[in-house]
Amino acid sequence: MTSDDPIVVNRLFHDPVARLHAVLERGEGELERRRTELAEVRHALLQLSSETTAPAGGGGPTPVWERVAADLAPPVLRQLTERTTTTIRSCVLSLDVGPGLDGESVRHTQEILRSGRVRQRTIYPADAMVTPEGREWVQSWAEAGEEQRVSLVPPSDFAVFDDEAVMAVAEWGNAAADYVLIREPMLVAAFATLFDRAFERALPVARDSDAPGSDLRLLRLLGLGLKDESIARYLGVSLRTVRRRVAALMEVHGAQTRFQLGLAVAREGLVDPAGGDDR
Repeated sequence: MTSDDPIVVNRLFHDPVARLHAVLERGEGELERRRTELAEVRHALLQLSSETTAPAGGGGPTPVWERVAADLAPPVLRQLTERTTTTIRSCVLSLDVGPGLDGESVRHTQEILRSGRVRQRTIYPADAMVTPEGREWVQSWAEAGEEQRVSLVPPSDFAVFDDEAVMAVAEWGNAAADYVLIREPMLVAAFATLFDRAFERALPVARDSDAPGSDLRLLRLLGLGLKDESIARYLGVSLRTVRRRVAALMEVHGAQTRFQLGLAVAREGLVDPAGGDDR
């Protein structure tokens, strides 16, 4: 049935709500297409500017970054993802705001990951594991093939696409800020190195099957010097649960203090007394 059908025309004429919804849907579709076109133009211009040297005796150097408005960030992000050939490094500050959270971007990136042509490694904030919605989000990306770690304090919000570009928040550590697109090779390499070091020191994602039952996981977290509050956030359990489990471990190992507990489990070879790289 088309919009020229007399029945449809009559319904729209007599139903102003339906008419307004139809106009809104058409407008939103046109707006999204326009945003995508503008993002493609911006991407092409930035690529050309990065490949063109300044004219002799002419203007100043090419800017090392370009600001990207929040409404253009999602289509720009999709363009960068589409052009990536090896690895996307993604550091996330929040699951509530960001350019990659809309349904189209999620579907686009997860399809690419499932195809196997691109590898994505992501650092999530520990807060992401506190709610069922956050754990479900992280699990959906794991199922798509994403390599994941959790950090108590992620460096900032940014993504590195191969060694070609970085999309980052314009204000360091502020997930709600606008974005900048960086193509300067030295800065891209610096972001990639920062991510790799943070990923190595971050914690593995605690799956639901690990959370309540793994005493060894809890002992390792204690050995890293994490506070009970941080352990609770990481495991997605209550603070009371963490303290109850620690008390039970102390009783099992005949320890009066946590220090004695650490010595006891080290003697038994349950944890490495030197600690690990995870933070």
